Amino acid sequence: MEAQKNAAFRVVIVGGKLFVDFYYACVQSRAMFTIWGILQLLRKYPGKVPDVDLMFDCMDKPIINRTEHSSMPLPLFRYCTTPNHYDIPFPDWSFWGWSEINIRPWNEEFKSIKEGSNSRSWTSKIPVAYWKGNPDVVSPIRLELLNCNDTQMWRAQIMRQNWTEEAKVGFEKSKLSKQCNHRYKIYAEGYAWSVSLKYIMACGSLPLIITPQYQDFFSRGLIPKKNYWPLPPFDLCSSIKDAVDWGNANPLEAEAIGKAGQDFMESLSINRIYDYMYHLISEYAKLQDFVPVPPSSALELCIDSVLCFADDQQKQFLKKSLVFPSNESPCSLPK
Repeated sequence: MEAQKNAAFRVVIVGGKLFVDFYYACVQSRAMFTIWGILQLLRKYPGKVPDVDLMFDCMDKPIINRTEHSSMPLPLFRYCTTPNHYDIPFPDWSFWGWSEINIRPWNEEFKSIKEGSNSRSWTSKIPVAYWKGNPDVVSPIRLELLNCNDTQMWRAQIMRQNWTEEAKVGFEKSKLSKQCNHRYKIYAEGYAWSVSLKYIMACGSLPLIITPQYQDFFSRGLIPKKNYWPLPPFDLCSSIKDAVDWGNANPLEAEAIGKAGQDFMESLSINRIYDYMYHLISEYAKLQDFVPVPPSSALELCIDSVLCFADDQQKQFLKKSLVFPSNESPCSLPK
């Protein structure tokens, strides 16, 4: 009940059926696509997902601080966490698509990004660092990035994303597959963690990651100077220049790191993501010392009910990520 005060909705799985109790409206279609992902998990592994009762929040910032909640860690799932928080990281909604900005489900989007990247060899890619996004969120790092927009002095091209203008043309000018033309891609957190990390890593360019404060479920597996190049948050423009100058002086090493980052993301197939979800929920369910029962206010949701609620564009994205029951079991956790 304490966790509920910070949750957007409650997820109860009983006998392979999904019940959801909504508390407040999430931004855009985050709740719809997150719930769709859980429904796909139940469909992929019928009868294998244990009964469970969990609270989910769809805002960006973790809030269950380890110091404030040390005596009673509130169980709250969300898209990211930090070493100083108890929030439990769960795959974000955009793995099943982000219809509002025309980003397709992960398997399809990754393939498109990789093809776009492979259209240019490493030597023909623009030898500067590139970032495009929204600097108007509460992010001092992104504001500082604007000062680095000088390809001669700082070896960086910093682009402001105009969401209003992009929306008028269906986000054709900001297709992720067309943003892999540079040897270096910069990742900068926004208000908190950003979904852009996986798309930047997918490019095969050398990812320049400005020391992140937040972690999603997969970023904890990234290794500095193996999958990406770390940048300190201070003296940012000089740090970008130094990284680019190093990469241009050591092209084989820079290309190898970029390829290792892309390979990491390719290994993160949607099947691997479902396995992560399965094991996360299973291990969490083992900790519950009560029998999950859906509250009377919860709605039983199924694939058809979500599709019925979705608009035409959302339906297109949802149907693309529809799975079928698997004959294989989820992967096994190492002993």
